[in-house]
This record gives sequence, structure tokens and C-alpha cells, in this order.
Amino acid sequence: MNTWIKANDYQLIYDHLLECVQHESPQQVIERFRALFLMGYTYPDRQIQEAMDRIVTGARVADNFRPFMNRCCHILINRWQSRPLLQGAVPEFLAMLQTPVAMPAGGLSRAPIVRKLRLLLKDYLESEAFQKLQRMVQFLQEDAQDVSQIQQNSDRPLATLIRRYPYLYNHCLVGDDTTPEDLRYIQDFQQKATQQFEMNLSQYLTSEFRRAQGHNNIPLVKNPTLLSAEEVRTSIQHFVGKVDGRHTYRDLASQFGQRLQRLKSTRDFRDAFFHYLTDTTADVGRGRFRQRFYQYLETLPIFQQPQPLNEFTIVRTCSQTLNYLVVDSAQNPNHLVFVDLLNTIGTAATIGLLLKVVLLSKKVKPYLEKRFAILFNHYQSFSRGKVRWLVNCLEYFNIAHVTHFGKLDFSFFARW
Repeated sequence: MNTWIKANDYQLIYDHLLECVQHESPQQVIERFRALFLMGYTYPDRQIQEAMDRIVTGARVADNFRPFMNRCCHILINRWQSRPLLQGAVPEFLAMLQTPVAMPAGGLSRAPIVRKLRLLLKDYLESEAFQKLQRMVQFLQEDAQDVSQIQQNSDRPLATLIRRYPYLYNHCLVGDDTTPEDLRYIQDFQQKATQQFEMNLSQYLTSEFRRAQGHNNIPLVKNPTLLSAEEVRTSIQHFVGKVDGRHTYRDLASQFGQRLQRLKSTRDFRDAFFHYLTDTTADVGRGRFRQRFYQYLETLPIFQQPQPLNEFTIVRTCSQTLNYLVVDSAQNPNHLVFVDLLNTIGTAATIGLLLKVVLLSKKVKPYLEKRFAILFNHYQSFSRGKVRWLVNCLEYFNIAHVTHFGKLDFSFFARW
């Protein structure tokens, strides 16, 4: 067999799938896809089968198959997702992809190609690209449930809450293979979801504040968070009030920013940064965490040799501190320090600690959002009830996010 890939083999299959999905029923297309990508030896169109064989046996198939497979899936999903009557085909299609198929018998003449195809498919199904595709489908199809319904369905996977956290979208839904159409949809929805939560929170707090003042004729407004009314109240007081009795988080960051101008070296910055984070946070400024955190800062390469302080040093220190405080990476998802902080100082103070880092260098805000996305992805298949601690963290950060980076002023509610 000639295994040399023709220049248009990939495009030939893309065009073929697009033609099929436009003119055939979802069931027919799913069966076609199964025959071409899973079975590997029952496809009725010989020209398409030969193109697939050349792709599978090509020299660079290990690099090319994931993006190729991802685009093929998107061609079908985008078509069905854009038509309400066909959206039910999407989960059926994803289920078909994950249906185990036995390896072919050794006597089958096409056995080597089929075996390689199924190994490539297995590699794709285990990839981050496919996980993002699944989350995108979940995002598009998940209804915006009422808070009370969400709380009743605590056995559902954490992944089904993705819509509640716009700051996760860029990291959980967007990838190199995201189509321009999907990207525009995500960005538009992200902006609207953030603004809607900010408005809902403001209306809820206003209603609760006025009712606390004795205005019982004020209509009840639903709590837009998954936290209790008391947790919302104390979180607002913590994030916009005087965290140390004299200064807000913004005050502390502003004062430290002014102090930076007087620091001469990176080592001076290291010690000042350490005290900035630990001195004003209850239970953090003493004990085991304080000692271990300082030891961590001492090990950072950027502090090994005295050098002038610059913005790079500040941003780098802040990002590496977030690695330590939350989680390092998807490949090393150790988050024992984060869990220990939650248990020691509570969720609000822990999120506040992270907020202090971000307020010092706003360039690392996407980096912190990425840390939360790593945890979300790590626990996405867990039931909400089993990772309630993480749900609480995401909810608290939702509040911290809009109170510090939104358009509305929440400082009034610090007096509540």
C-alpha cells in the first residue's frame, strides 16, 4: 500500500464530514464516524478510507492525529449544537467515542492499521484536548440552574458548575484547537456572566442590608451564591472591610506598593513581601506556615544573588508564591498547603491571602485563575458534595473577584 500522505488527505476528510453532517441524520453520521474512526474496516467510501489509512500510517501521525481528530469532532458538534432539535446528538456522539472496541484479530488483513488507529484514538480520548471538548459541550448544554436546584443536586459532577465561574472559562474551555466561533461565544458569555453575577450580588446585598435595618416591606432577593447568607455577609465584610481593623486589602497593597520604591535589592523585597503577606493575616503570621513559607522564598532562584529590584522580580515572586499557596501545575497537582490554610485560617482569609498577591501585581490575576482551573479540572468528575470545600473556595473567589475587579462599588457593605 502507498502510505505517502497526500497534501489534501486531511482536508478531504474534513470536507467529507461536513458534507455528511449537512445532509444526513445525526444517527447516520455517528455510525459513519464509528466505522471510520473506531472500526477502521467497514467504511463504505473507499476514497475516504484510503485517505484515513495514509493519515494513520504517516510518519508524523503522532503529532498530527490529536488536532486532526479534534477538528473532526468539532465539525459535527458545531453543526448539531447550532440547531436546537439536533443538540441531543452531541452527548450520544461523545458516548459512542468512548465505547470500548476490541482489538482486531491477528488474521484480519487490515489488523495492523486498525490496531494503530485505535491506539491513536485512545491517546486522543486521554488528552487535554478531548477533556476541553467535553467541558465545552457541558458548558453549552448545561442549563443555568437555580441555586436551590444546584444545592439539591449535590451528587452531580463538579464539572456541571463551570458556568458559575467565568474566571475559569479561558483555562477550562479554551485551547489551541478552539474554533473562532466557540471563542467568541465563550468571551461574550464570560463578560455577560461576570456582569450578571456582580449585579445579582449587589441587589441581594442591598435587599439584605435594608431588611436588616427594619425595612421588612423590601422584596426578598435570592442569594446568587452557593454560600449561606451569613457566609456571604462575613465574606463581604472581609473582602471590602478593614481586614486588620485599620486597613482594607486595597490599602495594604497600596501602602506596600509605595514602600517598594524605597527597596534597593531583591533580598530586601523578599523580606518585605514575606511580612506583607503574613503580618496582617490572623494565624498565618506565626507557626509552621510562616516558617515554611519563608524557607520556600529563600529557595527561589531569583533571590539567590543580590540584584536591583524590578517589575520582573515582583511578578515572578508573585506567580511562584501562588504555585506554593495553591497548586503548582496540572502535572504536579499537590495542594496540601492550600488545604492546610483552609483548615487553619478558613476560606475567606485564605482567599484574602491570595487576593493580597494579586493586588500587588495584577499581571498574575490570570495566573491565579489558572491555579483554580487546575484544581477544578483535577476534581471535575467528583460529586459536588464530596468537594464542597473547593466549591466554597470558588464561590468566595467569585465574590472577591467582583468586589475588587468589577465595575460596582461594594465598599458600602463593609458597615453591614
